[in-house]
Amino acid sequence: MTRHDPRNEPEQAGRGPARFNDSPTETTDVSRIHMRIVSREQIEPEEGLERPPWWLWAFSVLLLFGMGFYIGRYGGSFSVAAHEVEEPPVAGDQPAPIVVRGDQVYASVCQPCHQAHGHGIPGQYPPLVGSDWLLEDHETPIRILLHGLSGPVVIKGRTYNNRMPPFHDKLSNEEIAAVITYARSGWGNNAPPVTPALVDSIRQQTQGRSEWTAAELQKLRAPQLTKK
Repeated sequence: MTRHDPRNEPEQAGRGPARFNDSPTETTDVSRIHMRIVSREQIEPEEGLERPPWWLWAFSVLLLFGMGFYIGRYGGSFSVAAHEVEEPPVAGDQPAPIVVRGDQVYASVCQPCHQAHGHGIPGQYPPLVGSDWLLEDHETPIRILLHGLSGPVVIKGRTYNNRMPPFHDKLSNEEIAAVITYARSGWGNNAPPVTPALVDSIRQQTQGRSEWTAAELQKLRAPQLTKK
């Protein structure tokens, strides 16, 4: 008759789990199996990670370049002008006239010599205030400003012998008319304005000539002064 050995029975519920054999051999085997599993999981897959061939890169660059060229050539403009309605020109419309300020022309062209107050520099540059060469007739200041003046000239009883350069190639008809009108009506002067049409007429009549002298201008002034 076989005897019952209680050591061969597992522990009953409530008395703790059954004990396993914790021999060094079994522990080593479990560790080896665990390391094999971990090592196998850390191996990165190599399939599908190869570098693409060089010709694929070259083809991609050429494709992008071709698409950009096509869009730029045939894609049109992103401007909103295509959606604007063009209004037909109205009969009789004229471009807005350009307003030229005589004081601005004077400040940039005449002021260095004749000064801001129009009195000039004694002994060097003649005054414009009360000058008969400026105020007595319309044409003399236009001729001087177009083609310049050289040699001695007597203004308000004083002789000036300095050169004034020509401005026919630097100032327009409108600028010349505006600056002369400004000088003829400023600093107490009171003379009628000069028109661009008159400047253009004298420009055409005197085109290509050299600088004036006081004697030449005096001959041209005489008929104008006689008419007054």
